[in-house]
Amino acid sequence: MKRILLLTDFSDTARNAAIYALKMFENEKVYFDLVNAYDLEFSGSPYIMQVKEELAQESLKGLKNELSILHRRFPNARVELASRFGSLLEVVKNEVSDFKPELIVLGCRGETALENFLLGSNAYEVIKNVEAAILVVPKHAKFKKPENIVFATDMKDIKVDEVVEPLRDLAHHFHAGISFVNVLEDEYINRLDAEEKIASHFQGLNLNFNFIEGENISNGILKFMDDNDCDMVTLVRHNESFFERLFHPSTTKEMVLHPEHPMLILHD
Repeated sequence: MKRILLLTDFSDTARNAAIYALKMFENEKVYFDLVNAYDLEFSGSPYIMQVKEELAQESLKGLKNELSILHRRFPNARVELASRFGSLLEVVKNEVSDFKPELIVLGCRGETALENFLLGSNAYEVIKNVEAAILVVPKHAKFKKPENIVFATDMKDIKVDEVVEPLRDLAHHFHAGISFVNVLEDEYINRLDAEEKIASHFQGLNLNFNFIEGENISNGILKFMDDNDCDMVTLVRHNESFFERLFHPSTTKEMVLHPEHPMLILHD
Protein backbone atom coordinates (compact mmCIF):
# COMPACT_ATOMS: atom_id res chain seq x y z
CA MET A 1 0.00 0.00 0.00
CA LYS A 2 1.29 3.45 -0.90
CA ARG A 3 2.39 5.87 1.80
CA ILE A 4 2.14 9.60 1.12
CA LEU A 5 3.28 12.46 3.35
CA LEU A 6 1.06 15.54 3.46
CA LEU A 7 2.96 18.49 4.91
CA THR A 8 0.87 21.09 6.71
CA ASP A 9 1.36 24.35 8.56
CA PHE A 10 -2.45 24.64 8.91
CA SER A 11 -2.64 27.27 6.17
CA ASP A 12 -5.24 27.30 3.40
CA THR A 13 -2.39 26.60 0.98
CA ALA A 14 -1.35 23.42 2.78
CA ARG A 15 -4.97 22.30 3.15
CA ASN A 16 -5.55 22.79 -0.56
CA ALA A 17 -2.49 20.64 -1.35
CA ALA A 18 -3.78 17.90 0.96
CA ILE A 19 -7.22 18.01 -0.67
CA TYR A 20 -5.57 17.87 -4.09
CA ALA A 21 -3.65 14.71 -3.11
CA LEU A 22 -6.65 13.03 -1.46
CA LYS A 23 -8.68 13.65 -4.60
CA MET A 24 -5.89 12.41 -6.85
CA PHE A 25 -5.53 9.13 -4.96
CA GLU A 26 -9.07 8.63 -3.65
CA ASN A 27 -9.57 5.46 -5.69
CA GLU A 28 -6.29 3.88 -4.60
CA LYS A 29 -5.22 2.15 -1.40
CA VAL A 30 -3.08 4.78 0.29
CA TYR A 31 -1.93 5.61 3.81
CA PHE A 32 -1.61 9.36 4.26
CA ASP A 33 0.55 10.86 7.01
CA LEU A 34 -0.51 14.42 7.83
CA VAL A 35 2.71 15.94 9.18
CA ASN A 36 3.24 19.19 11.08
CA ALA A 37 6.71 20.37 12.11
CA TYR A 38 7.01 22.82 14.98
CA ASP A 39 10.19 24.44 16.22
CA LEU A 40 11.43 27.03 18.68
CA GLU A 41 12.58 30.33 17.21
CA PHE A 42 14.68 31.23 20.21
CA SER A 43 16.82 29.56 22.87
CA GLY A 44 18.09 30.29 26.33
CA SER A 45 14.72 31.04 27.90
CA PRO A 46 14.08 29.49 31.33
CA TYR A 47 10.59 28.70 30.06
CA ILE A 48 11.76 26.82 26.99
CA MET A 49 10.30 23.46 28.07
CA GLN A 50 6.97 25.04 28.83
CA VAL A 51 6.93 26.75 25.45
CA LYS A 52 7.85 23.50 23.73
CA GLU A 53 4.97 21.69 25.45
CA GLU A 54 2.56 24.44 24.45
CA LEU A 55 3.75 24.24 20.84
CA ALA A 56 3.28 20.47 20.88
CA GLN A 57 -0.28 20.88 22.13
CA GLU A 58 -1.05 23.49 19.49
CA SER A 59 0.45 21.26 16.79
CA LEU A 60 -1.68 18.28 17.77
CA LYS A 61 -4.78 20.46 18.09
CA GLY A 62 -4.16 21.87 14.63
CA LEU A 63 -3.67 18.40 13.14
CA LYS A 64 -6.94 17.15 14.63
CA ASN A 65 -8.75 20.16 13.21
CA GLU A 66 -7.23 19.57 9.76
CA LEU A 67 -8.18 15.89 9.91
CA SER A 68 -11.77 16.81 10.73
CA ILE A 69 -11.92 19.13 7.71
CA LEU A 70 -10.39 16.54 5.37
CA HIS A 71 -12.66 13.74 6.60
CA ARG A 72 -15.74 15.80 5.81
CA ARG A 73 -14.78 15.59 2.14
CA PHE A 74 -12.99 12.23 2.20
CA PRO A 75 -14.56 10.19 5.01
CA ASN A 76 -12.88 6.96 3.94
CA ALA A 77 -9.35 8.33 3.63
CA ARG A 78 -6.74 6.64 5.85
CA VAL A 79 -4.97 9.59 7.48
CA GLU A 80 -2.54 9.31 10.39
CA LEU A 81 -1.40 12.38 12.34
CA ALA A 82 2.27 13.16 12.93
CA SER A 83 3.27 16.11 15.15
CA ARG A 84 7.06 16.46 15.05
CA PHE A 85 9.50 18.80 16.81
CA GLY A 86 12.22 20.28 14.61
CA SER A 87 12.71 22.25 11.43
CA LEU A 88 10.63 21.24 8.44
CA LEU A 89 13.70 19.92 6.63
CA GLU A 90 14.84 17.82 9.60
CA VAL A 91 11.35 16.43 10.14
CA VAL A 92 10.85 15.50 6.49
CA LYS A 93 14.25 13.83 6.29
CA ASN A 94 13.43 11.73 9.35
CA GLU A 95 10.00 10.77 8.01
CA VAL A 96 11.52 9.71 4.69
CA SER A 97 14.20 7.67 6.47
CA ASP A 98 11.70 5.96 8.78
CA PHE A 99 8.73 5.35 6.48
CA LYS A 100 10.04 5.50 2.86
CA PRO A 101 6.98 7.31 1.45
CA GLU A 102 6.30 7.07 -2.27
CA LEU A 103 5.43 10.77 -2.42
CA ILE A 104 5.64 13.99 -0.41
CA VAL A 105 2.94 16.61 -1.05
CA LEU A 106 3.34 20.25 -0.13
CA GLY A 107 1.67 23.51 -1.02
CA CYS A 108 3.36 26.71 -2.07
CA ARG A 109 2.17 30.18 -1.16
CA GLY A 110 3.20 31.91 -4.36
CA GLU A 111 0.63 32.23 -7.10
CA THR A 112 2.63 29.57 -8.92
CA ALA A 113 4.92 26.74 -7.94
CA LEU A 114 8.00 28.38 -9.46
CA GLU A 115 7.21 31.82 -8.05
CA ASN A 116 7.31 30.31 -4.57
CA PHE A 117 10.88 29.07 -5.00
CA LEU A 118 12.16 32.63 -5.46
CA LEU A 119 11.46 33.32 -1.82
CA GLY A 120 14.11 30.92 -0.48
CA SER A 121 11.20 28.98 0.90
CA ASN A 122 10.98 25.85 3.00
CA ALA A 123 9.55 24.14 -0.05
CA TYR A 124 12.71 24.75 -2.03
CA GLU A 125 14.89 23.57 0.85
CA VAL A 126 12.93 20.32 0.98
CA ILE A 127 13.26 19.87 -2.78
CA LYS A 128 17.00 20.55 -2.73
CA ASN A 129 17.81 18.30 0.21
CA VAL A 130 15.28 15.46 0.42
CA GLU A 131 15.72 12.48 -1.88
CA ALA A 132 12.10 11.58 -2.52
CA ALA A 133 9.41 12.29 -5.09
CA ILE A 134 7.72 15.61 -4.27
CA LEU A 135 4.46 17.02 -5.58
CA VAL A 136 4.28 20.83 -5.25
CA VAL A 137 0.74 22.21 -5.42
CA PRO A 138 0.12 25.95 -6.00
CA LYS A 139 -2.33 27.52 -3.58
CA HIS A 140 -5.26 27.84 -6.01
CA ALA A 141 -4.81 24.53 -7.83
CA LYS A 142 -7.88 22.31 -8.12
CA PHE A 143 -7.45 18.67 -9.01
CA LYS A 144 -8.09 17.86 -12.63
CA LYS A 145 -7.48 14.43 -14.08
CA PRO A 146 -4.14 14.80 -15.89
CA GLU A 147 -4.34 14.04 -19.58
CA ASN A 148 -1.03 15.45 -20.74
CA ILE A 149 2.01 15.63 -18.44
CA VAL A 150 5.11 17.58 -19.44
CA PHE A 151 8.49 16.08 -18.61
CA ALA A 152 11.15 18.81 -18.86
CA THR A 153 14.48 17.12 -19.49
CA ASP A 154 18.05 17.77 -20.57
CA MET A 155 18.01 14.40 -22.39
CA LYS A 156 20.43 12.78 -19.95
CA ASP A 157 19.66 9.10 -19.40
CA ILE A 158 17.85 8.13 -16.21
CA LYS A 159 20.23 5.91 -14.28
CA VAL A 160 17.70 4.13 -12.04
CA ASP A 161 14.36 3.00 -13.45
CA GLU A 162 12.59 3.41 -10.08
CA VAL A 163 13.25 7.17 -10.19
CA VAL A 164 10.43 7.75 -12.65
CA GLU A 165 8.03 5.25 -11.09
CA PRO A 166 5.77 7.95 -9.54
CA LEU A 167 5.34 9.60 -12.95
CA ARG A 168 4.88 6.26 -14.70
CA ASP A 169 2.23 5.21 -12.17
CA LEU A 170 0.33 8.48 -12.57
CA ALA A 171 0.38 8.26 -16.35
CA HIS A 172 -0.82 4.65 -16.34
CA HIS A 173 -3.51 5.30 -13.72
CA PHE A 174 -5.00 8.30 -15.52
CA HIS A 175 -4.18 7.12 -19.08
CA ALA A 176 -2.24 10.34 -19.52
CA GLY A 177 0.24 11.05 -22.28
CA ILE A 178 3.75 12.29 -21.52
CA SER A 179 5.24 15.14 -23.54
CA PHE A 180 9.00 15.31 -23.21
CA VAL A 181 10.17 18.89 -23.57
CA ASN A 182 13.86 18.59 -24.27
CA VAL A 183 15.98 21.60 -23.47
CA LEU A 184 19.02 21.77 -25.73
CA GLU A 185 22.25 22.66 -23.98
CA ASP A 186 25.63 23.39 -25.52
CA GLU A 187 26.89 19.83 -25.84
CA TYR A 188 25.94 17.64 -28.81
CA ILE A 189 23.27 15.00 -28.20
CA ASN A 190 22.20 12.20 -30.50
CA ARG A 191 18.48 12.82 -30.33
CA LEU A 192 17.27 9.45 -31.57
CA ASP A 193 19.55 7.56 -29.18
CA ALA A 194 18.53 9.77 -26.25
CA GLU A 195 14.83 9.39 -27.03
CA GLU A 196 15.13 5.62 -27.26
CA LYS A 197 16.86 5.39 -23.87
CA ILE A 198 14.31 7.61 -22.15
CA ALA A 199 11.33 5.89 -23.79
CA SER A 200 12.55 2.53 -22.46
CA HIS A 201 11.48 3.68 -18.97
CA PHE A 202 7.89 4.35 -20.09
CA GLN A 203 6.71 1.21 -21.86
CA GLY A 204 3.05 1.16 -22.90
CA LEU A 205 2.50 4.91 -22.59
CA ASN A 206 1.70 7.54 -25.19
CA LEU A 207 4.91 9.53 -25.58
CA ASN A 208 6.00 12.42 -27.75
CA PHE A 209 9.32 14.29 -27.88
CA ASN A 210 9.75 17.99 -28.44
CA PHE A 211 12.80 20.27 -28.49
CA ILE A 212 13.01 23.89 -27.46
CA GLU A 213 15.97 26.21 -27.87
CA GLY A 214 16.92 29.59 -26.47
CA GLU A 215 18.26 31.14 -23.30
CA ASN A 216 14.94 31.38 -21.49
CA ILE A 217 14.14 27.76 -20.62
CA SER A 218 11.22 28.66 -18.37
CA ASN A 219 9.35 30.66 -20.99
CA GLY A 220 9.88 27.87 -23.50
CA ILE A 221 8.36 25.29 -21.17
CA LEU A 222 5.48 27.62 -20.28
CA LYS A 223 4.68 28.30 -23.93
CA PHE A 224 4.71 24.58 -24.69
CA MET A 225 2.34 23.88 -21.79
CA ASP A 226 -0.04 26.62 -22.92
CA ASP A 227 0.02 25.53 -26.55
CA ASN A 228 -0.60 21.87 -25.69
CA ASP A 229 -3.05 22.18 -22.79
CA CYS A 230 -0.78 20.38 -20.30
CA ASP A 231 -1.82 19.63 -16.72
CA MET A 232 1.41 19.02 -14.81
CA VAL A 233 5.14 19.52 -15.22
CA THR A 234 7.75 16.98 -14.10
CA LEU A 235 11.46 17.47 -13.46
CA VAL A 236 14.18 15.03 -12.47
CA ARG A 237 16.71 16.53 -10.10
CA HIS A 238 19.78 14.68 -11.32
CA ASN A 239 21.58 17.35 -13.28
CA GLU A 240 22.54 20.20 -10.97
CA SER A 241 23.35 22.68 -13.72
CA PHE A 242 20.09 22.07 -15.58
CA PHE A 243 18.01 22.28 -12.43
CA GLU A 244 19.72 25.45 -11.22
CA ARG A 245 19.31 27.05 -14.65
CA LEU A 246 15.60 26.35 -14.53
CA PHE A 247 15.18 27.75 -11.02
CA HIS A 248 17.59 30.66 -11.28
CA PRO A 249 15.79 33.91 -10.32
CA SER A 250 16.74 35.59 -13.59
CA THR A 251 14.66 33.07 -15.52
CA THR A 252 12.14 32.06 -12.88
CA LYS A 253 10.80 35.58 -12.42
CA GLU A 254 9.70 35.50 -16.02
CA MET A 255 8.00 32.12 -15.80
CA VAL A 256 4.48 32.31 -14.47
CA LEU A 257 2.91 28.87 -14.61
CA HIS A 258 -0.84 28.94 -14.29
CA PRO A 259 -2.05 28.10 -10.78
CA GLU A 260 -3.61 24.83 -11.92
CA HIS A 261 -0.20 23.44 -12.91
CA PRO A 262 1.41 21.45 -10.09
CA MET A 263 5.01 20.25 -10.28
CA LEU A 264 6.28 16.71 -9.71
CA ILE A 265 9.94 16.68 -8.69
CA LEU A 266 11.78 13.37 -9.00
CA HIS A 267 15.25 12.56 -7.64
CA ASP A 268 17.86 10.48 -9.46
